[in-house]
Amino acid sequence: MFKFRINQWLFDMKKYFFTYRDGFFDLPYLSNSPAVMVDSFKNMPFTKFLAAEKEIHTHNIFTDGVMRYAELEDGLWIIITEIAFKKKVSTHALYDQEPTDYHFLSYFVYTSLIDQIGLNEITIPTNGWGFYKPGTEIKAYFNKGDEGIFANFVFTKSWFERNVPLKTFASGNDFGSFFESTESYKTWDNLVPGSEMMVREILALLKARQHDDQRTIPLKMLCLQIISQFFISITHDHKVKPQAKLHDHDTRLIARAEKLLIDNLTTAFPGVEEMAQKLHTSSTKLQSLFKIVYQTSIFQYYRDKQMVLALQMLKAKPISVKEIASIFGYQSPSKFSAAFKKYHHFSPTDLSS
Repeated sequence: MFKFRINQWLFDMKKYFFTYRDGFFDLPYLSNSPAVMVDSFKNMPFTKFLAAEKEIHTHNIFTDGVMRYAELEDGLWIIITEIAFKKKVSTHALYDQEPTDYHFLSYFVYTSLIDQIGLNEITIPTNGWGFYKPGTEIKAYFNKGDEGIFANFVFTKSWFERNVPLKTFASGNDFGSFFESTESYKTWDNLVPGSEMMVREILALLKARQHDDQRTIPLKMLCLQIISQFFISITHDHKVKPQAKLHDHDTRLIARAEKLLIDNLTTAFPGVEEMAQKLHTSSTKLQSLFKIVYQTSIFQYYRDKQMVLALQMLKAKPISVKEIASIFGYQSPSKFSAAFKKYHHFSPTDLSS
């Protein structure tokens, strides 16, 4: 059904696969619908398609990954990708001229490698949610060493209206306002307790070598559970992050700036002027774009990520509060402990109790 359409798109886009821009290799894919998305990946020259298992494998110099998928009922799909990035890669969801009416509800959990000597491969975790209206072109940036799981719960407008009535959202609710607006997508920090565990259970069912009729019902139950918990959570006025429409060059600039901060978490804050010089931009532009994307200052983002890394280090090996306060440049253990508790809502000493 999609063969001619996908082949034509692949022919037109072939020259753009893994083109190199501002330090990132770009990977475009067609995403008008789950079926089109799957077909666009399985027909790419660098993938291996296993039809019986409903899996698409990629193993090349850029990524190692497996995409698994299932159509659960008319208008509802699950697509989960496990992937590790070997290079700095940007993924780009594109649309052709054919109509589309699919919403994407995405959950992501991945880790970023700290590119420093002496941290013993400790990584910083990132997880959260995104909701994308039909036709939304999404571009995401990943650094070398990033790896994780990306789950897409994909449903048509009619499926959404039948199963998640808009009257669920009270007047003035943040999500309700977004849905009625012209904005195309929103993101949240992780707001559903147990999201990662449920997604891993879904992934285990997709990996199981069972016939579709044996796994479809438990798969559907788990997917409906996590979808419903997401929408229940956002009815409690969880604030969504406004998403600015930046030019690709500016988005890549912020991705490079973030990586620069991550790689200096245990040395010293590099300073906005020094960062701007390394990134070949002005400090004013860098600060402005960073605030638009992350809703916080560059320095505060750096301090927050230090607290995330501190937790990972405390979990990974025995280390005193005095030692870790020194690593992160705090004048005293008490000041570090106060900053840690403000961010995590528990003290560093609670981990050893």
